[in-house]
Amino acid sequence: MKLAALSLVAWIACGSTEPQIITIDAESAAEAPIAARLPRAPGAFSPSLVALDRHSTRPDSTLGTQLSDVDSCATCHADAAAQWSSSAHSFASFGNPIYRANVEMFRGELGKDASRHCGGCHDMPLMVDGLMTARAAIPSSDLRAHSGVTCSLCHGVKSVTKDGNGSYVLSREPIDAPVMSDPASIARHKAQVSVKSLGTELCVTCHRGFLSPDMGEGMPVHLVGLDEPGAWRNSAWAGNGMGRVDKVEKKNCIDCHMEREAAGPNEAGAHGTPDAPDRKTIASHRFLGGHTWMAAMRGDTDQLKRTQAKLEGAASIDIAGGFTEDRAHGKQWQLPADGMAVTPGSRIDLDVVVRNLLVGHRFPGGVLDIQDTWIEVEVADHAGTLLAQSGLGHATHANDQDTHVLRTLVVDEKGEVLEEHEMAKFRTQIATQTLAAREAQMIRYAFDVPAQVALPLTVTARLRHRSRTLALQADVCRIAKTREGKAFIAGAKGARYVDLDPCAPQPITLIAESAIQIGAGAASSSARPAWEREYEHGMALTATVSERLEEAKAVLEQALAIAPAGRPHAMVLVQLGWVASKQGRVEDALSLVAQARALLPAPGPAVLDAIASDALMRVWRWDDAIVPAQAAAKKAPGNSTAWVALARCLGSVGSDTAALAASVTGLELAPRDPDLLRTQAMSLAALHRPEAGAALTAYDRFRSPDYSAELRIECAADSARCSREREQGHTHVLHPAR
Repeated sequence: MKLAALSLVAWIACGSTEPQIITIDAESAAEAPIAARLPRAPGAFSPSLVALDRHSTRPDSTLGTQLSDVDSCATCHADAAAQWSSSAHSFASFGNPIYRANVEMFRGELGKDASRHCGGCHDMPLMVDGLMTARAAIPSSDLRAHSGVTCSLCHGVKSVTKDGNGSYVLSREPIDAPVMSDPASIARHKAQVSVKSLGTELCVTCHRGFLSPDMGEGMPVHLVGLDEPGAWRNSAWAGNGMGRVDKVEKKNCIDCHMEREAAGPNEAGAHGTPDAPDRKTIASHRFLGGHTWMAAMRGDTDQLKRTQAKLEGAASIDIAGGFTEDRAHGKQWQLPADGMAVTPGSRIDLDVVVRNLLVGHRFPGGVLDIQDTWIEVEVADHAGTLLAQSGLGHATHANDQDTHVLRTLVVDEKGEVLEEHEMAKFRTQIATQTLAAREAQMIRYAFDVPAQVALPLTVTARLRHRSRTLALQADVCRIAKTREGKAFIAGAKGARYVDLDPCAPQPITLIAESAIQIGAGAASSSARPAWEREYEHGMALTATVSERLEEAKAVLEQALAIAPAGRPHAMVLVQLGWVASKQGRVEDALSLVAQARALLPAPGPAVLDAIASDALMRVWRWDDAIVPAQAAAKKAPGNSTAWVALARCLGSVGSDTAALAASVTGLELAPRDPDLLRTQAMSLAALHRPEAGAALTAYDRFRSPDYSAELRIECAADSARCSREREQGHTHVLHPAR
């Protein structure tokens, strides 16, 4: 296919925040070839990507001490400093018993130099002063080991990239204290510490992380870890959603994690609004998220209360549908499950649906392999007697592997699941049950109804959260009781005036709960519209294996029959479009997209174009897929998956210059995405560009390990949990009540 001129949404320069339309054609490409984008290599603080700026009037030996100095800032910013002191940021270094247990294990296995991978985000006061790599142990009473991510660190960053692993440039200049009687001095201070131009990209540098061979021979693979910015940027919260018709108010990291709080008279950074000039507020430096354990072990009841309040309602849970099955009649659905018929002595299956409602990235977020958010399901008879359950023992049993947990399973070189964040042993991910922004997940629960039972039955489902697994806590507690552990706890008390108790029980937060009745005499219990519950149920079923997509189709068709006209109807049509695309029913998918488009304001959301391009690509109709793929990228320019699809289409029809432009644009958003790196390498090779070899090397370095599939098979063969959790929408059997 020859494209005389191809309009693409592209980033004009590295670091641009707003996309612009450019025209790429053969003539302009010949005059100004598109530069390849290769992943940034680490520098002096390898494997971290941190760098220091070149110009400084201060000896480097004082930088760590300067970074640790929060008291100077507190003289003018009392509220911000007090809030920060309650945050997880302020306990990010060795004074945090959780972090210390993990980083010391990492240092023991891969060496101190490799631990700069952690230090770039957790330990800059230690790292810039050479203590991370010194032969001596980290001093337990040194303030630099108890400072974490400080004021001078965040407000001293001068530039950033989207790479992650500490991809920022830190100023070596001291922050000048303003003379409060001198407006010019105050203005200079504000300009020096302002990070407004960086915006949420400042958060990207440390909340996107990956392991790589840069750590040495002990880490032979590239593995993506946490990536909150990538998940957020691909979501509706950033205006780049392509999964569904979803209408939410745009929010970024600061909007969610630095909500404004009332300020006191000693907070120089506070200001009012035009509507309320006397009501002074500041952006909260508590950085509230999900770390209830860190607040609890410090005895910080206020931070714990605020954190739990933020977690409550962040996701929903629903007992969305149920069915019975026999050879004569097949699967008999009850949608929703409320009031479904129950025959004593029979088996019923209930689908529990969890949806990430309010979290702008994956839920739960952070380090996904040691998260501990789980589902409890219980069935009680008419008298309230518990008949069966799943997950009720997870609150106290460290070895409970029958419960459904929203977590990522990571294995070592033998295919064995790692339970305590042993990063040096990570080789590949087996499965993830965490939820992307606004995504739904279905878990099936099978229940054998007793032959003698008092109806109706009450089925209750709960979603509970604990910061970290009990297995990890047991290890952290053990290490805290050693001589070195006690020394660091004493050091925290001396440096930060806190008493830490990592062995105390972790708080458990109830995020969501729902209950229904089934069987004769059941009462209706849900106030939510039935179509909405079935829509979310179908959305979750769409993510299951292809052999079960007929279930998604059946549920969504019932939702469509009762959905109100207009937008709700279009929402269900879109989900049916995804099902049709995944099943290879391309004409049905295109028809469903057209029906949904007619119900929505022009030009329609990006998801309509994403489904059309996906359906066409699945049947190798690359030429036809280009136009909708272009439209999706234009409407959702910050979504890296849109650029993956467009680059693949263009490369498949031989439009190598345009494919290169699309892949380079996507790599600005996701610098190590293997699909984009592959298309870039192929395009450069086809164009006979000298960078082709380096681009191919980059792809080979950052692609999925060759043995990933083998490890998944080994894990599934050796572990019932591993075998079960690999599949979305798997079944848990409800056990008789003990």
